[in-house]
Amino acid sequence: MPVSVSPKSLRQLEAAADSAYQAKGYVFAAERYEMLGQRARFATGRGNAHYNSACCRALVGQTDLALRELEAAVKAGYRDASQIQSDTDLASLRATPRYQQLLRRLAAHPETVPTDPEKALLVTADIDRFWRAYDHAQRQPDRAVAIYDQEYFDKGSVGLQDYYELKIKDTKLFVQNQEAKKDFYRSIRPNTQRVAAMTAQIRAGFRKMKELYPAAEFPPVYFVIGRFNSGGTASQHGMLIGTDQMSGAPDTPRGELSLWERNTLGPIETLPDIVAHEQVHYLQKKGGPSTLLRGAINEGMADFLAELTTGCRPTSRYYTYGDAHEKQVWADFTKEMDGTNWNNWIANGGTQETEEKPGDLGYYVGYRICQAYYEEQTDKKQAVHDILNISDYPAFLAASRYEAKLATR
Repeated sequence: MPVSVSPKSLRQLEAAADSAYQAKGYVFAAERYEMLGQRARFATGRGNAHYNSACCRALVGQTDLALRELEAAVKAGYRDASQIQSDTDLASLRATPRYQQLLRRLAAHPETVPTDPEKALLVTADIDRFWRAYDHAQRQPDRAVAIYDQEYFDKGSVGLQDYYELKIKDTKLFVQNQEAKKDFYRSIRPNTQRVAAMTAQIRAGFRKMKELYPAAEFPPVYFVIGRFNSGGTASQHGMLIGTDQMSGAPDTPRGELSLWERNTLGPIETLPDIVAHEQVHYLQKKGGPSTLLRGAINEGMADFLAELTTGCRPTSRYYTYGDAHEKQVWADFTKEMDGTNWNNWIANGGTQETEEKPGDLGYYVGYRICQAYYEEQTDKKQAVHDILNISDYPAFLAASRYEAKLATR
């Protein structure tokens, strides 16, 4: 069992580890990731932390320690063999017998993911579980944290627990978000309960993806209620959809929401588009340098391919601005695209969004690059394959001819 520690301490450990990794302080980062691996609440958090520690140890040539941490990650439930094989941080381990033995062990027990879109698992039980806990917490608000821990997170699906580790992180913050948005959460229950009836629309998008990309797989989709900081993400167990952030209606109260929250609140009818976006993240090739260019293309391709499969973009807020300022956006982006700082372009809406200029413009740039590449190709299925399997991002940008096309507009 992990050592009990406060969620705030875990967040501080994670932030310190991530900052050290970015600054190439790999030994310091590894030590913090190892602490996280011992203390994280759910298995996904433990596995990811040990994996990150292994990367750091490998980068400084501490082979035995790196292999120990990689084995600890797998023991905790980490199963992404393709990531282990493609991650350049682990390159120094690949010739070792222990590394090869670990890969053989993973290969002997592969995760089976449906290739038939009709067999994809769509899990809505966590939404019902949330509302039961919500009603209980409304009756006993002084026990809200304990109630959500016991009745929602601890009893939740593996998808909910992954989402907790990746996005929620602290039940106190989860409760504080609801207390700050009482009218909002009270109003969205009927919309969140419509998700189970959207199966046909979601599967239609899956079928279109299979048509465009025959190699597509369809992992489970878990619909959860979060703390309004992520509409969707993915884990090794499947796609994780923050349904509360995609549950708007014309009469949904918005007075308690920040500017970014108002702008990102999607109508419930667009939920299948978000699922399609997250499926692209599941399918896209893993690994590669952590440059801004890579991050933008990976996010932009998720929007672009989701539009191909559903007919709609998952969001439009940064497209309106981007279309009106495309040349300036590109000029600004090129100054940072080869670096590893994504802070001004991706997941920056909460800190940098204004009435005049949205955050997340990296999504817009990536979308335009992928769109330009797709338009260049005569074989559209091959184009989709190429987009999902990029190994050289600067070469992909060059092949798209995006910059040249933009200069003529």
